[in-house]
Amino acid sequence: MVNISINGEHILYVEAIARLLHEKPEFNVHTLCVKTLSPDVQSKQDVLIYCANGYSNTLVKEIQKLHRIDSSVKKVLIISMAHRHFLEKLFNAGINSIISYKASAEELIQAIKYASLKQQFLSADLSNMVIKSKYPSCFNALSQRELEITYLLANGMSVKRVSTELEISPKTVNTYRYRIFSKLVIAHDVDLFKRVSLEAAYMLNG
Repeated sequence: MVNISINGEHILYVEAIARLLHEKPEFNVHTLCVKTLSPDVQSKQDVLIYCANGYSNTLVKEIQKLHRIDSSVKKVLIISMAHRHFLEKLFNAGINSIISYKASAEELIQAIKYASLKQQFLSADLSNMVIKSKYPSCFNALSQRELEITYLLANGMSVKRVSTELEISPKTVNTYRYRIFSKLVIAHDVDLFKRVSLEAAYMLNG
């Protein structure tokens, strides 16, 4: 019997996953009505599933903190598309399995089982994205920090919010922003969003 706790920022997904896993006799499921990445202190869990809005530096820090507190808890992260550099950071922070919101129920079960065995697992669409990201792309010209800022800006964060998230000054964020615009040959934030959306569509569906 695998004891599982589920929490996250997407409450509807938390409830849907809980209903799905309740049907599996090999799982004992606890749903937490919290939006933070924290273990269930009332009951000992083997696996913690967290539904995240998206990649962020704060998320990485929370994972690292949780891993330091109790590394025996295996962690499955459900997230939208993220660049391979971000996926690597999440794995290095202590995540065992990462799947996207498009992943099938079978992949969720696989992710839990791999995590239980202390093995890493990546859903098929994210794996496909990693493979494709090795091919020529305008984003390959960006540094890891530029990619991080690109992702945050394209997800609607203001320059001030990005500076807080990454613990750098707004001036530094703007310097990176103009450098990104120059490398991608664009002029506005809306152009950045369109470029990232097109890349995401290719990575996940192309």
